[in-house]
Amino acid sequence: MATLFWGGNFVLGKILSGVIPPITLTYLRWLPAFLILFFLFYRPAIQAFSQVKSSFWVMLSLGILGVVLFPATLYQGLKTTSSLNASLYLAVVPVLVLFLNRLVFKEKINPVIFVGAVISLIGVFWLLTQGNLEHLLTLTVNHGDLWTIASAISWAVYCCIIRLKPNNISHSAFLTWLVGLAVFVLTPLFIYEFIQESAKLLPNLTALQWSGIGYLIIGPSILSYAFWNFGIAIVGSAKGAVMTNFTPLFAALFSILLLNEPVKVFHLISAILITVGILICSYNKKKF
Repeated sequence: MATLFWGGNFVLGKILSGVIPPITLTYLRWLPAFLILFFLFYRPAIQAFSQVKSSFWVMLSLGILGVVLFPATLYQGLKTTSSLNASLYLAVVPVLVLFLNRLVFKEKINPVIFVGAVISLIGVFWLLTQGNLEHLLTLTVNHGDLWTIASAISWAVYCCIIRLKPNNISHSAFLTWLVGLAVFVLTPLFIYEFIQESAKLLPNLTALQWSGIGYLIIGPSILSYAFWNFGIAIVGSAKGAVMTNFTPLFAALFSILLLNEPVKVFHLISAILITVGILICSYNKKKF
């Protein structure tokens, strides 16, 4: 469910990043999300203050990595690179998480999860190259590519260290504090960008563009992060990271539905590979 909404984020992010600066777009997405979360969960959030205080630097790091850097660098990158390139870089997150867990937490790489991650990654490559690997030769690296690489790395680190969050904090309180700390960090950056650039651009946004921002607030922000953090708590960071590969698949589906792109054979093949890879990662031999 998280990757379903993030798939839409790639499509709308590409459209909106052309008219809204990245910090402003990130702030317009997260400030309303925080207000909604605080209105709904202010009681458990206040009750969790002591847990947040004892793990302040972990919470702040997670907020900066997952809520600030991940979307802001993505939107900056989408200004000058394609969704194809951006999705391709995101596809390496599952494998990167496996090696980060090994390096930082000395966690053994589960062979089953590794095989599933590789198969799923092949499915993403098949989708992004439209079934023709020669398309990889036409990819060029520019500043936008570097920004989206930074976005993928920040998300991989987030997936790796989320295990350090307080164990005795509810998911609703955790998400509220996570977004609140991120908004606190974003505010001075937004004010600067607003004075320099955004003040002249925001009044010219259309109703359709504002509705796109509304989708970013509810879908890729509140619901996606709630689903993601809850799911990671159940299956762990390694298995959860593999689910990231659903994002480019959903991005392609949104492009088909919203941009009237035709469904082709490579879409079906990539969907099968991605799904098989994720099913392999989810395999539990104790059940058989």
